[in-house]
Amino acid sequence: MIDQIKQSLQKAEDRVSALRKTNSRYIVISLVASVLATFLAGSTAFLGPLAGQGPPAWKWTCGITAIFTATATIFTGLHKQLSIPEKLSRATECAGKLRAIDFSLQNLKNESEKDDLLQEYRKVIEVYSEYVV
Repeated sequence: MIDQIKQSLQKAEDRVSALRKTNSRYIVISLVASVLATFLAGSTAFLGPLAGQGPPAWKWTCGITAIFTATATIFTGLHKQLSIPEKLSRATECAGKLRAIDFSLQNLKNESEKDDLLQEYRKVIEVYSEYVV
C-alpha cells in the first residue's frame, strides 16, 4: 500500500507540473500577444503605419494588430474555458494531502495509526481520482 501511495503522489506531482506549465504558457502567450497588439496600435497611431506608406501599409498594420488581438483573446478564452487555474489548485491540494499521508506513514509510531492513514488515502483517491489515476 505504501508503494501505491508513492505512485499516486508521483502522478499527482506530475499533473501539478504539467498544469503549471500549461497555465504559464497560456498566460504568457496571452500577455505577449496583447502587449504586441497594444504596442503596434499605439505606435501606428503616433507614427503612422510601420510597414510602408498608403492604404496597403494601413491594411497590413491593422491586420497584424488584429492577429495579435485574436491570439490574446483565444488564449485567454481557452485558459478560462479549460479551467486550468482551478485544476491546478485541486491538483496541488491533492499532492499536498498525499505528501502529508506519505510523511505520516514514514514516521509511524504504532500500527493503529496506519489504518487511519490508509482510510485518509482512500478518501483522497475518491475526491481527487482524476489526478492520481
